[in-house]
Amino acid sequence: MKYSVIIPVYNVENYLHRCINSILVQEYTDLEILLIDNGSTDSSGSICDTYASEYSNISVYHIENHGVSSARNFGLAKAQGEFICFVDADDYLVGNLFSDMENKLDSELDMLVFSYYNSIEKNFSETARSAKILPIEGKKDRNQFIALFTELFLSDMMYTVWNKIYRREFLEEHRIMFEQYELGEDVRFNLKVYERVNSISFSQTCYYVYISGRVGSAMGQYNPKRMSCQLEELGKIDQLMMRWNIHNDQFIDQIKARILMSNIQNISIQNISLFLKRRYVETLCKNSEMTALLNQVDSFLNPLVRFLLYWRMYIAVIFLKRLQMLLKWRHPSFHNGVPYKY
Repeated sequence: MKYSVIIPVYNVENYLHRCINSILVQEYTDLEILLIDNGSTDSSGSICDTYASEYSNISVYHIENHGVSSARNFGLAKAQGEFICFVDADDYLVGNLFSDMENKLDSELDMLVFSYYNSIEKNFSETARSAKILPIEGKKDRNQFIALFTELFLSDMMYTVWNKIYRREFLEEHRIMFEQYELGEDVRFNLKVYERVNSISFSQTCYYVYISGRVGSAMGQYNPKRMSCQLEELGKIDQLMMRWNIHNDQFIDQIKARILMSNIQNISIQNISLFLKRRYVETLCKNSEMTALLNQVDSFLNPLVRFLLYWRMYIAVIFLKRLQMLLKWRHPSFHNGVPYKY
């Protein structure tokens, strides 16, 4: 069997049909779909059962909810395919991913990365879509991948697991599994992969539609722990770069600037009081690493934003980011990517 598609499912009854059908419509038969019902309390579990009864290549497992990492690990333990693909149940595929990639995947390739669409929906109707395109195409060996590492990470394409295909034996050989974290499981998983990968391929074709900011999703809410988790992960990225002798202070500062602005952007769109938004932003800026960033005249922050944050004009920045998001929603071509997709 060529592919195992692992789909963790938790309370996504309004999205699940679209997700599963986007795989079935490809009419590619050499794959299995593993639906891991992660303790859903809506009708998601029964929807999974219906699909499993109608399609011989779909299996459903009902497990207790111990987080998405646990569900994905369960799927990995059950998977029989040569290659693993993760899909989030509220997202969906487009194009013909599995047939298009079939000839590119062989026993020597550890991993494949493809491009995707970032989609904003309102009442289940898409209001804006922007393409996230990889900066490179084709197969690369380990040394080439390391040389391209910073460019790839700055493309915001290397954090998530759902725009990638992994060779199952590679994961098993290196005992790569998901760790249980409140945020950022994808990043830690992928860092283990990148540390050991020998052969990796890239496709600039978009095959995945990521639904940004869905109500009830992690990205649809603000978690005060998000930035500290992201900075911890950035530290792990830096450690990996040091082992590869490609440490770059400018790269680290650039990612820090993106982390700060993505968190402020997330805060700006929350349905909470302006007072609480200001307090959240103030807390971000009081972080020692962010304070150092704000003190850099030549930092990677927008000069106006840096000026406003430096002088603690947090409300002005909140309104500025809110305006930026409104422009993004109204104009699909306007895109301000965020480096983390949880």
